[in-house]
Amino acid sequence: MSDKLKCLNARTGEVMEELTVTSTSEIHTIVEKSHVAQGKWSQLTIDERCDFIRRAYKLISADLDGFAKLIHEEMGKTMPEAIGEIKAYANGLENMIGEVKAALVPEVNSVGEMETTTYFDALGVCASITPWNFPMGMPHTLMMPSLMAGNTIVFKPSEEVTLIGIAYAKYLNEFLPKDVLQVVVGAGVQGKALVESNVQLITFTGSQRTGKSILETGAKDLKRVILELGGKDALIIMDDVDLDAASKFATNNSFRNCGQVCVSTEKILVTEKNHDNLVEKLIERAKTLEVSSLINKTQKSHVLAQIEDAMKKGATMLLGDPSKDESNFLSPVVLTNVSNDMDIMINETFGPVACVTKVKDLDHAVALANEGEYALGSVIFGNDKELAKQTARRLKAGMVGINKSCGGVKGSPWIGAGQSGYNFHGSVAGHRMFTQVRIVTA
Repeated sequence: MSDKLKCLNARTGEVMEELTVTSTSEIHTIVEKSHVAQGKWSQLTIDERCDFIRRAYKLISADLDGFAKLIHEEMGKTMPEAIGEIKAYANGLENMIGEVKAALVPEVNSVGEMETTTYFDALGVCASITPWNFPMGMPHTLMMPSLMAGNTIVFKPSEEVTLIGIAYAKYLNEFLPKDVLQVVVGAGVQGKALVESNVQLITFTGSQRTGKSILETGAKDLKRVILELGGKDALIIMDDVDLDAASKFATNNSFRNCGQVCVSTEKILVTEKNHDNLVEKLIERAKTLEVSSLINKTQKSHVLAQIEDAMKKGATMLLGDPSKDESNFLSPVVLTNVSNDMDIMINETFGPVACVTKVKDLDHAVALANEGEYALGSVIFGNDKELAKQTARRLKAGMVGINKSCGGVKGSPWIGAGQSGYNFHGSVAGHRMFTQVRIVTA
């Protein structure tokens, strides 16, 4: 492997900067420095640690346009999407601080004269390996609770968005003590070396194959591992649905971020009663969208291959121009007559494709939603809330939304079932994943 990493503009393909990758020997040194820093960092109060982070986020908010422009260029989001990502996570910081503080409060249980106190201590050094699709959002989600809990972090952003990762760390390191947060530059070689190093916790969002490899490596030393490994989310349209609301959600959730969202709607399941009207409304809305670019040519090739396979097997393209030009752009695609013998209905697409399947009834929709090994999220749209709730309990997904996205309200975990994840984050219980639990009985 070359010792250089070319950081590309996803929208133009131009080289933005060329960086020197971190050597495996440097990674060992970085981790040891993290251990030294962790001793002091964990001795600070939670309020002191959170104050450092608050100050850094004020800096991020002050440089909103500059940071958003970098995300727009290196990752390919539209400017509104980039600004929206930064604002969403910056605005959610105080809520996260409150949740983590609650998670770290010792719990006391007593029986007679005996009392047991449960403590939630820092775990140590965390290796955080993050994806490219939300280059601020995912580091925020996986690193901030860990820092607040008293861990130090060695951060390896995806090689596709390294400049964004470095910029994010730079904002934080304006205020964090030395070596509390350090960055590793590189790809799979560096990620593997980091996972094998002397870390106590590994957080990873990415492919199932890489995640399973990380879990296997981490198990050798009983490291804590938190994984999110993708999804194939279904949208079930019930017969009594508000079609305008359902089509609006289907459009936004299929095409936002060019479909590069782990909980994107990747299969739409609807009975004959509503099929044609839904498709008409979906196409009408999709035609008006400005979509971001795909991250790279490899991802575009994957999406095009799935579309081609589906059409060879009988799918109909009602919207889209799956161009094979050299750019990373792909306009929204709507496919109908899609069936589960097609790769696009089983494996993650991560692209701007809405696949609509006509189902016989609700039972058929549930069966198709549950097919495949992914089980991250699903959504049900319908006016009969009780039936929708009953249906939600039949789905194997870790998160189900009714007439809204599958993500929960504040205080809820972000969790995948099946092959979509291992352990979870978010919520008091999720924040405690970043801690070592200890008890003292007296």
